[in-house]
Amino acid sequence: MKKFQHLDKLLPHMEKAFISFYDAMLKDSRLAVFFENNAQILNLIEMQKKHLISSLTMEETELKNIYVKLGEYHYDIRIPYIDFMKGTEILQEYFLLHTQEEETDIALMYEIFEYFKVMKGYTAKGYLNKMLEEDQKDIETFFEEGRREDSYLPKSIVLEKITWLRELLKIIANGNSVDIDNAKLESESVLSSWLEEMSFLSPEKKIFFEDLEKRIVINTQNLFYFLQKEEYLEILPLYSSLLSIYKLTLMMNNALTIEYACHIIQDMEVDGLTGLYRKELLEDLVKKEIALSKRDSEHIFSLVYIDLDNFKNINDTFGHYSGDKVIEEVGKKIRENIRASDVGFRIGGDEFAILLKSANVKVAKKVAQKIKADFSAKEFIFNENIVFNVGMSIGINEYKSDMEYVTFIEGVDQKLYEAKNKGKNQISF
Repeated sequence: MKKFQHLDKLLPHMEKAFISFYDAMLKDSRLAVFFENNAQILNLIEMQKKHLISSLTMEETELKNIYVKLGEYHYDIRIPYIDFMKGTEILQEYFLLHTQEEETDIALMYEIFEYFKVMKGYTAKGYLNKMLEEDQKDIETFFEEGRREDSYLPKSIVLEKITWLRELLKIIANGNSVDIDNAKLESESVLSSWLEEMSFLSPEKKIFFEDLEKRIVINTQNLFYFLQKEEYLEILPLYSSLLSIYKLTLMMNNALTIEYACHIIQDMEVDGLTGLYRKELLEDLVKKEIALSKRDSEHIFSLVYIDLDNFKNINDTFGHYSGDKVIEEVGKKIRENIRASDVGFRIGGDEFAILLKSANVKVAKKVAQKIKADFSAKEFIFNENIVFNVGMSIGINEYKSDMEYVTFIEGVDQKLYEAKNKGKNQISF
């Protein structure tokens, strides 16, 4: 690889160029923070000056090695690449301006541009090497975490994503020495397969993750393109903009974990047949309403208990399939007739409860009547010859400020018992 032929003309300008560089470093507060004092800056500048002078006569292969190492060094001392670039551009601008003061030398200008392009490109490669090194360590740790038995997400989702990511980092680290076209196709197929296993996602969340994966695919394709050309000046900012790529994927994994955890928690809290909450939540929510009422005398709420009439006979006569259809219908009628702020519960086989917030007994009675009327009108078809209806008994209790939890629950129980004793299919309050 050829050497630069004209850069020795920069030697007379070295001293003034680095004085300008030094002044610019002190004036720029963003750059100055990386240095402890002026003496340290002068020492570094002297080293850089010697380094630059010795590099002017090197072949590009040698330049590549020294500037890759320089990039790795700057990364290790935590100088952002953007700031390294800014300092480099100060030097480049000085040489371009001041070497042309006496006479225009087109060949020298061309070599200055080429030299600084090589410098910035291979320094970027040094930064990229270090970033990949750290990211690969993090990914290995995350890979081991994904194999843990207590992971929320299905193992296939976790391990497929991280395996793809490990391979992607290897491809970037190896540069254009791998079959990038095949790697690109493989990465796309792995990404598309993830969504097939995420049936727990809502339609909105699925769209979000599809868009996120499209962004990853597009950016990895861009990376592959620039890797083939060894354009590290393009690769580094692209890699950084993706938060080192894996961080975007980790974000996706964390979001998926939260979504999956919510899905699991909802399954634990919601009765699958009725879509109502399970009885375990009832006590907690009622106690919270009681606490609010004790703090604020104007805060009111009521509790409704519902029990189906002769439900055992339905199971015995028409079978459990018919019984499940009846239970399912109760859940539907409750959900349709309560507000978003109210909460419905299935507290037993054929027993239900409704917590009506900001509702006195009159409001609760109207809600109960509507549920009862809608449900009683429902005709359940056993076969083409047999259709049956089901009644329900309902008890209502409005909370009073002097009640404790046990007293309040006993009160609504008593009202339900009264409805049963009156001949069933009644509302007692």
